Amino acid sequence: MADDRPVLYVVGGGLSGIACAEFLSRGGGRPRKVVLLEARPRLGGRTSSYRESHDGLTHDTGQHLFMDGYVSTRALLRTLGTEDQLSFLDPLSLYLMDRKGKLSFLELPLHNGQMGLLSGIMKFPGLSLLSRLSMLRIGRALPDRESAVDHLDARTFLRNNGQTAEAIDKFWELLIVSATNLPSDRVSAALLVTVLKESLFSASGPKTLGYNTVPLASLIAEPAVRLLSKRGVDIRCQTPVSRLKIERNRISGMMAGKETVDMGPEDHVIMAVPPWSFEDLFPMERINDPLIQNVERLSRPSPIVSIHLWFRDPVAAPMITGFSESRMHWVFNRDLMMGRALPAVPRDRTLVDFSYSSPNSEFYPARMLSCVSSGAEELLEEGDDTLVEMAVSTVQRLAPGRSNKKLSFARVIRERYATPVFPPGQGVWRPQPQTFLSNLWVAGDMGDTGLPATMEAAVRSGFRAASELEIRLERRTPEERMSVPRSREEGGR
Repeated sequence: MADDRPVLYVVGGGLSGIACAEFLSRGGGRPRKVVLLEARPRLGGRTSSYRESHDGLTHDTGQHLFMDGYVSTRALLRTLGTEDQLSFLDPLSLYLMDRKGKLSFLELPLHNGQMGLLSGIMKFPGLSLLSRLSMLRIGRALPDRESAVDHLDARTFLRNNGQTAEAIDKFWELLIVSATNLPSDRVSAALLVTVLKESLFSASGPKTLGYNTVPLASLIAEPAVRLLSKRGVDIRCQTPVSRLKIERNRISGMMAGKETVDMGPEDHVIMAVPPWSFEDLFPMERINDPLIQNVERLSRPSPIVSIHLWFRDPVAAPMITGFSESRMHWVFNRDLMMGRALPAVPRDRTLVDFSYSSPNSEFYPARMLSCVSSGAEELLEEGDDTLVEMAVSTVQRLAPGRSNKKLSFARVIRERYATPVFPPGQGVWRPQPQTFLSNLWVAGDMGDTGLPATMEAAVRSGFRAASELEIRLERRTPEERMSVPRSREEGGR
């Protein structure tokens, strides 16, 4: 008996593609077949892990942070059964070090609404009183519509709304480059406004940060394969989609790996790919279509450089330390974050030998630290030795004069295509899920979520595209289905 179910192809097995496939395979509604196509050997996209030959353990290529306000991401992880493998800071607490080496502790209580933000900022010793007061005023300057400031870069928006140069350089710049992977003078202010509304200036109070306590592959990709396979999703890795065939305002076929796929009259495609992979899928005669031209404007990537450091003897470091006015932005205590307990470090052998009373402010022993530089275009061509030296120097800034810890191994990871660049004006270029082709849908980083290219943006975009496709499938009448050219019958299969 012929299988007359519509086939829903999801192209791209990153977070957005996984979210699409999960939503479309939930059951209920019209029967359908879901096919997930991924060019790489495994799912996960840029949230990837690797096996490290130095210690035999699985590590993430780069450190990702979560926010407890990531409602879509947390919903996906809940479905995958891994939400409990996230750990959130309560209170939100981290160290920030400025260019002069001053180390300050920021702590924001989470259970007092906006009073938690007020008290945390006012107690933060890393900024002058004038700068702290200006930071609190920015909440009242956030426009109701983010698009109202999309023409501005984030730095200009902050200046226009009374932020001191000190507050921008020592606090906002680090937040912006970490959230958007771009410096403040190159990214749309609309994205900053969205980030602030969903984090520090959330109506319910500041949101905290979290981190995965297992490798990202164990958190996302591996349970996704198990769940989707159980639901009958056809997962095809190492199957790049290389060309779309377009007839009568719809996709009638595509190349998937070495196979030519002919699209049936009710088949659909969701493209959950990065913008730099989008244009090449279309025939030359379609590259001037507005959708493709707009996506092409978003095709410049912004890189991230991560340097994993292993020390022979344990060093002591906070869980998370941010560095303002620095080429390295963060140092993460990976052993602590992954729950790899180490013996207490003797005080005469620690990299630093002081701590604070807050539960999250302690310095903990670790043999593995990770340094991250976001928006790291200027570092891409630096040699590994230079980058390792830069990372070690950043770690040593935590304790000047106590820099005799011997490095046993280092791993440099360059993610050249980490995130798209979303400059001022990006809002008019980012596409809605439904496109000019009747059976083509768009998800992923480039989707119009209002967010920068974060994990939450990817999952939210995937859920939205799948939801709109679901509505379309359920609304189609028999007469509408009869009006679609029957590509399988016309072209054969």
